[in-house]
Amino acid sequence: MLRQPIVTTLGHVDHGKTTILDSLRNTKVASREHGGITQHVGASEIPLEVIEEVCGNFLRKNKLALTLPGLLLIDTPGHEVFANLRRRGGSIADIAILVIDATKGVENQTIEAIEILKEYKTPFVIAFNKIDAISGWIPQRGKSFTDSMAVQRQDVLASLDERIYVLLGELYKYGLSAERFDRVSDFTKQILIIPVSAKTREGLQELLAYIAGLAQKYLEKTLEKHEQAEGKASILEIREERGLGMTIDAILYEGKIEIGDEIVFPTLAGAAKSKVKAIFRPKPLDEMRDPREKFSPVQQVSAAAGIKISCEDAGNALAGGELLVVRSKEAETKAVEAIEAETKQIMFESQKEGILLFADALGSLEAITKLLSNAKIAVRSAKVGSPTKRDALEAASVRAKSQYLGAILCFNSPVEADVQAMAKENGVKIFEEKIIYNLTAGYKAWVEEQKAAEKKEAFASLATPAKIVILKDHCFRMNKPCIVGVEVLAGSLKSGATLLSGKGEKIGVVKAIQADKESVGHAKKGQRVAVSIDGPTFGRQVVDGMTLYSDVPKDDVAQLEGKYRAALSESELELLKELKKIKGIQTY
Repeated sequence: MLRQPIVTTLGHVDHGKTTILDSLRNTKVASREHGGITQHVGASEIPLEVIEEVCGNFLRKNKLALTLPGLLLIDTPGHEVFANLRRRGGSIADIAILVIDATKGVENQTIEAIEILKEYKTPFVIAFNKIDAISGWIPQRGKSFTDSMAVQRQDVLASLDERIYVLLGELYKYGLSAERFDRVSDFTKQILIIPVSAKTREGLQELLAYIAGLAQKYLEKTLEKHEQAEGKASILEIREERGLGMTIDAILYEGKIEIGDEIVFPTLAGAAKSKVKAIFRPKPLDEMRDPREKFSPVQQVSAAAGIKISCEDAGNALAGGELLVVRSKEAETKAVEAIEAETKQIMFESQKEGILLFADALGSLEAITKLLSNAKIAVRSAKVGSPTKRDALEAASVRAKSQYLGAILCFNSPVEADVQAMAKENGVKIFEEKIIYNLTAGYKAWVEEQKAAEKKEAFASLATPAKIVILKDHCFRMNKPCIVGVEVLAGSLKSGATLLSGKGEKIGVVKAIQADKESVGHAKKGQRVAVSIDGPTFGRQVVDGMTLYSDVPKDDVAQLEGKYRAALSESELELLKELKKIKGIQTY
């Protein structure tokens, strides 16, 4: 016997992952998501009879017989950091759908999704979505792609093929061989590209049929049903249900769970042990986060399935963690050790300077910490829950040493008014978001704004470093003042700056700067401008190709390297070092 395969969707934001699943289960989940982006993982079961109903004509034409009990569809937010539906050592997905917008092609999170799939060695097909948006496409609602293709103009099909060929080239860069599904010669070596439209439901017959068919043919060993094995599940959410209290929504990916089983799962206090009081399953085609009908109570469930569990201490379970059935003392000991080790990896506290992070679930916490790590943003602590006044004071202590890291990031974690007030009083910035991309992007934008403001303040009152070169054949006046064309190689050249030679000798003072025949106060790296220099004579103190430096007094250097250091770029800091060397480090 085979269990139903776990199918996950990945791809770039707005490429249509949730909308495709909406079309398959005829729901409207996508329209209810914050910003149209899925933030937590959902699960929907599609029974075999529904697959046969949707794909009947295609299955008959291609003489395909399905024996799987159905498909369990998991909807992920599509970013690489959301590979948090996991078991220890890998993802719980058996096969995946990589959704790519036919009008946009491969984008950043598409690449990240590809890397995830390669890392976990997860087989996948590509849903080349939004073919209805191709100019000239004549929609054939609910038809297979094969039937829809038959009524399209040749120029429209040529446009689709051109987009597919571009995609093939992009995939080849990542070591992947792919082809449109009806041109594939070897299903074990080539990735199937299935053109679809989530909006018109075109191509969904092929998508469902090939997902089920490939899983059935090539994942038979993986999908073997071990009904007596101890159940293993990935926790999705903790929800309160009327008459039940707090419950655990989870994906059972291995073995069996039944009423009365002892289970172990992670909490903030460590691994917790409890007993299953009741198990519920959503009706087929209903999405677990927002079912249109009530859950059905069951005595036991075998993998793979989306389930709701009622048990003691359910309210303290951490979303994104593992829930393990234990039927012996030895199994319990191993489960507790495994869960506590996993939780410590995510919920860490560091003594280093860094931001304070709070999220509503382990999976979200894991996702954001990985994002911040990739962006080289230090994290002092990462916790499930909301910040307290003590956390606001802790962030303030960080801010005293590193102002950009003295911040608190909260994802789906409400901040109490007294905490907000204390943070504001101590100059601590709090970021609250329900969309992870906005949370990290908002923080980075704030840092850039702070740095720009600091730089503006520093550059208004302090001498700034600049490195320029005199352009060949660009002398406009020999002296009194000497006017030449220059290119700024590094830093920012300001009017009034004292210029030094590469040996530290004073050459003259910049009296004025012109860019495109207009006077400007300064010139940035990369700009070519005309400068008038009081003091030198061209051909004597200055010549074509000569490199000059703007002088920075010792006190200004101290401030730039101290108070305003974070506002300077790496190249500007390097230029300061070079200038100090030219003037003689002992003078500083």
